[in-house]
Amino acid sequence: MSLVLKKIPTTTVDVPVHVPGEEKTATIQATWKLHDWDTYRATVEAQQAGKKNDEELLDDLENVTGIKDETGSDMPFRKELVEQLMQTTYIRRPLILSWFAAQEGRSQAAAKN
Repeated sequence: MSLVLKKIPTTTVDVPVHVPGEEKTATIQATWKLHDWDTYRATVEAQQAGKKNDEELLDDLENVTGIKDETGSDMPFRKELVEQLMQTTYIRRPLILSWFAAQEGRSQAAAKN
C-alpha cells in the first residue's frame, strides 16, 4: 500500500482513563486539530520552557465523546465539560497526553468484535 500525502485537519484518539476505585480502565475519545511539524515543535518547546500551559492546548480540542453523566446520558461537548475534565485530576493528564498522541499520528484502537 502506498502512502498518499495529504492534509489531515483532525484526528480522533482514544484516551484511557483509570477511574479510582474502578477495576477496568474507561476510554473516552478526543478529536484534536493537527499541526505541521514546525508548529508542533514550537508548541512542545514552549510547554517545556513553561511559556505555554496545558489549557492552551485545549484550543485544538474539537470534540470529546464517550462521557456519560450519573444518569447514563451522553454528555455533549461544551466548554463547561472540558473545564470539568481539566479539574478532574485523573482525567486531566490523560486528556493532555492525548494531544501529543494525536499530533504524533497514533490512531485510536480498532473496534473490538
